[in-house]
Amino acid sequence: MEITEHTVAVPFLPEALRGLRVAHLTDFHRSPQTSDDFLRTAVATANEARPDLILLTGDYVSKNPADIAPVMRILAPLTAPLGVFAILGNHDYSADGPAVERQLTELGFTVLLNRSVLLPNGLRLVGLDDDRFKRTNVTEAFEFVKPEEPMLVLAHNPALVDWLRYKDCIVFSGHTHGGQVRVPVLTKREIRRIGARHYERGWYTVGKAKIYVNRGLGQVGIRLRLFCPPELALFTLIPGHCLNQDLANLD
Repeated sequence: MEITEHTVAVPFLPEALRGLRVAHLTDFHRSPQTSDDFLRTAVATANEARPDLILLTGDYVSKNPADIAPVMRILAPLTAPLGVFAILGNHDYSADGPAVERQLTELGFTVLLNRSVLLPNGLRLVGLDDDRFKRTNVTEAFEFVKPEEPMLVLAHNPALVDWLRYKDCIVFSGHTHGGQVRVPVLTKREIRRIGARHYERGWYTVGKAKIYVNRGLGQVGIRLRLFCPPELALFTLIPGHCLNQDLANLD
């Protein structure tokens, strides 16, 4: 597992929140293709980084509903002072979306499906529901968002950033596994096949929005990653006017 570190300028972030730390984990895919020991290590490593906030962007399982309870036991130790916030991915719905949502909530995590929450420190978190199952409703998700609020958005499929191009926000996504097995031409074709367009891994700017595509932790299909190690991403937030965020953090 590779731990990547990023400094990200958030529009309208107040000076008081400079240095706030965010851990982003995604695409756990608890299944025979991803070992429980590895996922436990990822969770422990995230906690050891002592983030202020933890974001989870879906695909906790692959397709078997029997994997839901075990992965929740693995996720249970995650903790951060400002909380753990989650959305669902397409594989969660393939298994049992309502059960995944219910068990995340029972862990004390806040699940944001087409809704937002304003943290006591003034940071707005927005979660989009899965687009592959046609559950995304951007209007509903942003209903209570006010102009010039510092905003982080959770979206499993990075292609959703195309719907956010007019919003000053930082988007966290997964879905692609960074390609998982990186082979010229074939990888790009697979990224398009799963509906992620050209958003493969790392940073992209789309209009006013900036998005980070996390390579994720697990595997699907085969128990193999090639030239694409699993990732735990850590972010340090700074006020948006203090950094020319022109993709300097590209992988």
